[in-house]
Amino acid sequence: MKKKIIQLILLILPFLCNAQEYIDLFSVNYGKSQKTTFENSFVTTLISTFQTNLTLPIVLNEKYTAITGVNFSSYNLQLFPDANNNNLYSTNLRAGLRISHGEHWSEIYLFLPKVASDYINLSNEDIYLGGLALLKYKRDENFGYSFGLYGSTEAYGLSMVPILGLYYHSPNKRFEMNFFMPNDADINYSLTDKTRIGIDFLGHGNSYKLTTDNVRSNYVENNSIDFSSYVQRSVFDNKILLRLKFGYSLNQFRVYPIDQKLDLQILALKFGDNRTRLFEDKSNTILLKIEAIYRFDLSTIKK
Repeated sequence: MKKKIIQLILLILPFLCNAQEYIDLFSVNYGKSQKTTFENSFVTTLISTFQTNLTLPIVLNEKYTAITGVNFSSYNLQLFPDANNNNLYSTNLRAGLRISHGEHWSEIYLFLPKVASDYINLSNEDIYLGGLALLKYKRDENFGYSFGLYGSTEAYGLSMVPILGLYYHSPNKRFEMNFFMPNDADINYSLTDKTRIGIDFLGHGNSYKLTTDNVRSNYVENNSIDFSSYVQRSVFDNKILLRLKFGYSLNQFRVYPIDQKLDLQILALKFGDNRTRLFEDKSNTILLKIEAIYRFDLSTIKK
């Protein structure tokens, strides 16, 4: 049993990076932004966010590890001037396999279906299919990198994202860098055994179909970036991490007619984009967020 658990040291999910000796099995966070304004308007709205993530790795043998999990996220904001707030939801499933090729190299293949919309009159049209392929190299316990490709169908068409990951942990374990670009990045430093400070970056990219008068006529495309600094406190033998974040959010929520799509999106490059934008909620605002993480520390079982 101990041998199987140790194999998890090599398991790094696509939301983590390469050589770290822990797995975040569960996390939950809630955030709220300052008032943001519509384009060419004085109308303002607050943006509330909620996200929770569950990860369940299952060791099959020395070479193969099954990866399962689910992520749920939501936004609450006003998408149209002089209208009620809209709720945008996304439930993402993860199912895949990690394949180990010795001490240094491994691969991850994930099937990533999701259901994303305002969750009014849900149907199979709210289901989108995605996948990720990742090749990872672990030099030692302190350094590793990865690269791969993520693809997904969206309300606006096909999206492709090249992935580049990097992980570094100083030998004294006080300084850590964790990058999984362009999705997220984290740099932190340990002040004490229980307190860390850090800065992080989180990119949001999703699409949601909207219901107006019981009819699906539009969809919203969200591309937002959060920059935060945080203070982290560990409790319950460092198993629970509590974070208070304060930062800046670059928000972009664009509404389009449901029948207008683009040919292909690669990162910020959009091909065949002849869509007519109906409304846009776009501005830079201050962000406050609280977060709790359940972390399983693998280094303790190696002793």
